[in-house]
Amino acid sequence: MFGAVQPRAAAAVSVVLAAICCATAYARASTYVVMIPMESPIYEELETLDGLGYLDTYFSEIRPFSRVEAARLTLEAERNMRMEDKFEPLAVQLTKVLDRQLSEEIGWLRSNSEDKLPNIIHPLQDVAGQYVYSAGSRRHWLTGPNGPINAQEGTPLLPNNDGLQTDPGSNEIIRASGWAGMGSFVTGYAEGAIAGPLTHAIAGTSRGQLLGTEAVVSLGNTAISFGQEERWWGTGQYGSLSQGDNAKPFYALTVQNIHPRYLPWILRYLGPGRRQIFMGQLDADRATSQHPWIAGHTLVFKPLPWFEFGITRAIIFGGRDNDHYDFTGFLGRFTGIATGNPANGNTKSRGGIFLKFHIPKLRNLQLYQEMAGSDNLTYEVPTIGHYMPFLNVAYQGGAYLPRLTKDGLTDFRVEWVVTSGGYDIQNGNSLYFTYDGQLFGHPIGPNASQVDVQFGRWLGGIRYKADLDFFYTEQAPSLYEGNTHFVYPANSAYYPYSSLGKEHSEGIACDVSRLAQVAEIGNDRALLYGKGRVALEYVQRLNYGAPDSVRAVASISIGLAPLWKSIEWH
Repeated sequence: MFGAVQPRAAAAVSVVLAAICCATAYARASTYVVMIPMESPIYEELETLDGLGYLDTYFSEIRPFSRVEAARLTLEAERNMRMEDKFEPLAVQLTKVLDRQLSEEIGWLRSNSEDKLPNIIHPLQDVAGQYVYSAGSRRHWLTGPNGPINAQEGTPLLPNNDGLQTDPGSNEIIRASGWAGMGSFVTGYAEGAIAGPLTHAIAGTSRGQLLGTEAVVSLGNTAISFGQEERWWGTGQYGSLSQGDNAKPFYALTVQNIHPRYLPWILRYLGPGRRQIFMGQLDADRATSQHPWIAGHTLVFKPLPWFEFGITRAIIFGGRDNDHYDFTGFLGRFTGIATGNPANGNTKSRGGIFLKFHIPKLRNLQLYQEMAGSDNLTYEVPTIGHYMPFLNVAYQGGAYLPRLTKDGLTDFRVEWVVTSGGYDIQNGNSLYFTYDGQLFGHPIGPNASQVDVQFGRWLGGIRYKADLDFFYTEQAPSLYEGNTHFVYPANSAYYPYSSLGKEHSEGIACDVSRLAQVAEIGNDRALLYGKGRVALEYVQRLNYGAPDSVRAVASISIGLAPLWKSIEWH
């Protein structure tokens, strides 16, 4: 039973943590690990430097990464500029901004003191305020807590926002983060937010929530953490097929490498890479399998300067009335080696592979493709299907041209995604890929497709970046298309969309961001940055049957990173 397994799992975690504490005396080259929030402009700045060709070991397919890793990448870009004797205005401007944003961590690396730091407190690393105005109905995938799925959007046209809920009309969001480190290897950091209208609370939600709060122990190049960590796996720009930040983060134990590393022996030929493993527990907003476990594993390697590849895997198992197994059955499901009999405890698996190609001769063109499947072909291909998670396959791919103009000031991206009827969904056991009522994979949801075409341009003396995105979306109501072995009765409680039509929508979005600049605030100095978004969408048959409607969102955010000297003591 779940109640019996949970203490055993907790005991196992305790043993691991005790071993970590015993090993800290032998840790070498440890440092403070503070994960960068997913909404930080640092990611866009590093993505641009990578597109321009100044980064050799940038792995955007596993995020977030730490501030000290971002500092290492900044120094890598500066080193490559000097080696090539090539100082493009855009690249120079971006590295100057990153130097300011990561000044402390860059100082550690330049002085070779990353592994011998004093105790440090940053009570306020960053604070940001955001105003959001939205209009129009939300998409939902709502068939009740009995499954096969139960989720809805947080804000129309504002996905991947850590599950922050808003209401139609005006909303205000405040985020703040800080961190502290002790002994040069133990770090605690937290980011919290207050979201919603000032005039009233949103029913069923909490106005305040934690977005990224962890205690981290770094042992050499390995970070072991427990808490809420945002996750983004894969190559997608507008959503992730595997793990994304569309829903708020859940509590998990995570192990990952801080900086890219080579594997030993012959595996060294896979090139530098990153790896992340986690195990956590989901919510109780399910009629069955409440608080199921989720375990995930992803790796990405760069065997050639122009080629990257990676794999992802996640499995949901256990939960109330779905845990009739012993500790051996728990381990079999956690590893995926032996998932047992559904009668003793059903599971929901999702796995995939992604590829990325860099073509410098074509103005640094990047091509990427990802495929992810869930469950397996046990019924369709019993001989081999039992071992392969490719019953409900989703595809995502795209092309990114960082130098639409040779100077790199104009870029272009096209991306497409197609999901199957069984993407995210689990029949009967509530083991669907949601957390707190929102999808934590791609925000498009199951049985849908989307195409985005985006043009970007740096303006105002390389101080502003404007992106114009045109998108087209289709969503079909046949949630179990492809699951030929399982058919819901027409008009049943589990399948309410049987007689409804396909949803179509067309939209346009404009995003404008402002690079961080130093601002004087009284007697203090801080980095000031901002971002704005305006989007409009026309939807036919919203949620498969509602009247045609127009949805819109307008958002503006301003962030402030104080340049206070950190509090240190030895």
